[in-house]
Amino acid sequence: MGILQRLSHDLRAGWVTLRHGTAKAATRAFEEGELLRYRLELRKVDQQLEDLQGDMGERTIELHDRGESTDRILSDPEVARMMQQVRKLQDERTKLLLEMNDITVEG
Repeated sequence: MGILQRLSHDLRAGWVTLRHGTAKAATRAFEEGELLRYRLELRKVDQQLEDLQGDMGERTIELHDRGESTDRILSDPEVARMMQQVRKLQDERTKLLLEMNDITVEG
């Protein structure tokens, strides 16, 4: 193989390696951006859960201090509404974690 052919072959091989590395880096950057977006969304959901659980605690204490029975506290429409919201947020949190896991497993 002549020197020009070897040089041409090496340049092509180098170019392929460079393109592959660039594509890999771009894919990884995209994945990291997606993970960051999910982490921010997860923090938001966690904060909403924390706030809602605090509100539920305050409501149940308020009802207890008024002398309401445990059954009445558990069947309180406001407590029931907040519990539905908690379940919805917990489901959303689980979904986010699964999606984040999918990104890290694929990457």
